[in-house]
Amino acid sequence: MNCPNCTTEMETVAFDGTYGNPIDVDICWACHVLWLDKRESLHLSPRGTLDLFHKVHEHRDDPRHTLTAPSQCPRCPSRLKLTHDRGKGGRFSYHSCDGCRGRLTPFSEFLKEKEFVRELTPAEKSQVAAELKSVQCSSCGAPVDVTGGFSCDHCGSPIAVLDAEAVERTLSKLHTENAERSGDPVEKEMRARVLASMETMRSHPDDHLRGNAFRRAPGGLGVDLLSASLSMLFSRF
Repeated sequence: MNCPNCTTEMETVAFDGTYGNPIDVDICWACHVLWLDKRESLHLSPRGTLDLFHKVHEHRDDPRHTLTAPSQCPRCPSRLKLTHDRGKGGRFSYHSCDGCRGRLTPFSEFLKEKEFVRELTPAEKSQVAAELKSVQCSSCGAPVDVTGGFSCDHCGSPIAVLDAEAVERTLSKLHTENAERSGDPVEKEMRARVLASMETMRSHPDDHLRGNAFRRAPGGLGVDLLSASLSMLFSRF
């Protein structure tokens, strides 16, 4: 499959699904987007979801294309349309196909769909504005001048970071929904590691805005704060 945004070939990666069935996810690392066929997002297991986040984290420094307005579905002759949705964690968006029901989703929007992110607090906004002039939009990759606000002028997405409490709540929910697999030792170990990282984030909530978090993204577009806080999630892996 070729990426609808940049036309380069996407990588197909198999992740653990519910009831042991693998889920193939097509990923464009250059655009930081996922292609999910109909209902694939719902069928990722807790371990599959964490593995996907870990894989995204490994490619956090890859050169990135700005997400424009991809129009052609890579699966069928239909056209993609920008779709706004709302879940328990708030609003998120993706480019959907009415024909095959697939969707092209930026990494950051997938995190929002899984209820793993939050917007910056007023104190965090003040800290970022004092130390940075611009950041990189996690959704489309465009630069955002934080002196003028904390939403992207290109796609409208708010600047966000990983929410430690939301991650823990979501993991617990996923774990409960997949209780029949609770005896899986690998899954239990991964969940324990993530929860330990979340405790670190909760005890030091400003760490994602300090030190290495301010490492500039390739191309001088600014810091992607969501990627920086995602790095904290995998600091123990």
